[in-house]
Amino acid sequence: MDDASRTPAAVTTGEENSPATHSALLRPAVWFAVLAIGFALVYALLLARFDLWKSPSETEYGALSKDARAWLYLQPLHIDPVDDSLRMRISVVPDPSLADPATIADRDYLLKISRGKQIEHVEIRANQPLPEVTFDIDLDEGDIRDYPLDHYLATIGFSASERTQDGRERLLPIHITAWEGILGFSVTGHNAVTQRPGEIRLQFSVRRSGAVVFFGIAIYAAMMVMAICVLVVGVLLFLGVRSIDVALLGAFGAMIFALPALRHALPGAPPLGVRADILIFFWAELVAIIALCLFVLAWVRRGPRPTA
Repeated sequence: MDDASRTPAAVTTGEENSPATHSALLRPAVWFAVLAIGFALVYALLLARFDLWKSPSETEYGALSKDARAWLYLQPLHIDPVDDSLRMRISVVPDPSLADPATIADRDYLLKISRGKQIEHVEIRANQPLPEVTFDIDLDEGDIRDYPLDHYLATIGFSASERTQDGRERLLPIHITAWEGILGFSVTGHNAVTQRPGEIRLQFSVRRSGAVVFFGIAIYAAMMVMAICVLVVGVLLFLGVRSIDVALLGAFGAMIFALPALRHALPGAPPLGVRADILIFFWAELVAIIALCLFVLAWVRRGPRPTA
């Protein structure tokens, strides 16, 4: 009996250590390694494509600081793509080359700020604090429906002048420092063509930051994958290829409510109806509902009957 009982164990041990068993274990390991390496490469390419490491910085425009007679500092405060507006704070600052720069104007001059068809006048008075103003600038050539790949342009012009003793207007060279960054957006400026003499015209390119674009695309991709998976499960259950598991009913129902939760978790909270919603979210939600209906129909047709 002892020899007979040992024989199956030896056979089993031999089967477990056979080359076929090692090969069967090696293949999934190789596939896992290939998928992991592929995922790492794709993720690295996405990081480089969306420039997630870029940080905002200051950019200078106009005359050199040492040659300027007026100095401005621009800082974007808020971007509202729904209302197509960029709120910009414009500060008149003292000459940074001075050893002890004071925030008191040393002479009278006029600052003109053009935004769209409007021209704002900001008066700087001698011996008065340097002013700071905030304006809303229109966003052009963009549409919130392109979220998260929406892109806008904002244009603003600056000129400064003072009155000479003989009453003539003399243009002043301006030095502008702009902070090109705001939470959730990337703001990049460059000089634009102007028809007004002495004016510095800047055009700011506004787009979602790389992190927002990356996360938005990932969320919509997750919606699509979830919808396809739940549809496959529902169809297989309906066709009888897989057995019915009532525990899946809760998962199917949760999926219907999970997709809207993912949609509203998108950064920037775009209004419902952007193009990505039409291409992915709407049909994904309908697919989840259809899959739930297929599951219920399969359960009605082939579900277990109550025992007597």
